[in-house]
Amino acid sequence: MMCRGIFTYIDNLDKSVEDIPSTIFGDSRNHWENRLKKIKEMKGKENPYQLHKDLGDIMMGSVLIVRDNKKLEKTVQKIDDIKTRFNDVNCVDTTDWANPTPSFINQLYCMIELSRVITKGALMRDEFRGAHYKPEFDLQQPSNFDPHEYIDYLEKKNYGEVSEKAFPEGHLDYMERFEENNKNWLKSTIAEYKDGKPEISYEPVDISIVTPRPRKYD
Repeated sequence: MMCRGIFTYIDNLDKSVEDIPSTIFGDSRNHWENRLKKIKEMKGKENPYQLHKDLGDIMMGSVLIVRDNKKLEKTVQKIDDIKTRFNDVNCVDTTDWANPTPSFINQLYCMIELSRVITKGALMRDEFRGAHYKPEFDLQQPSNFDPHEYIDYLEKKNYGEVSEKAFPEGHLDYMERFEENNKNWLKSTIAEYKDGKPEISYEPVDISIVTPRPRKYD
C-alpha cells in the first residue's frame, strides 16, 4: 500500500527532477568541491581532533542539564576562542581516497557555530523548566503538589477569581509563578545569523491541543 501511495504521489507532482535546471546541482557540486579544496589547504598549527575534544569538554562542562549564567557567559567566550583557533587548523590528511579529515573539519566548523547558538540561547533563557534548568530561577514547587491541580486552577480562573482556600497552602502562589513563567518562556528559540553572530528571537508554542502543566519527578 505504501509503495503504491509513493508512486501516486510522484505521478501527481507538478514538477519532477527532470524539470529542475542542471545548474542547481552543478552549482552545489562546485560549492562543496571548492569548500573541501580550501579545507585541504589549511596548514595551521591546530589539530582539528584536539579542537573537537576541547569544544566537547567546554559544552559538557557548562551546557548540560543544570545551567548557570556566569558559567554560560564564560562558555560563550571560550567558544569564540575555539572559533579563532579553528582558523589556524591543520588539515592533517589531504589524500583524496577514503579521507574523512576534510569532511570532519567542515563538520567541526558547523559544531562550533551550533555550540554558539545553543550557549547563547541557554544564557538568555532565565527559567526553570523540565530537564534543563537554572537553580537560580527555581519556582519552588511544593513537595505535595499534584500537577492536575494546575488544570483545576485554570478552570476556576476561567470562571472568575481563584480563592487561596481552594488549594493547599502555597500551591496557588506556585501555580501563578508557573503560569507567569510560561508567559515568558513557553516559546521556541530561533537563531539567525547577522554580522557573523547568532541573533536570538522567539516564537510562541502552539498549546491549543494540550495544556502544559508542571512536571513532577517523585
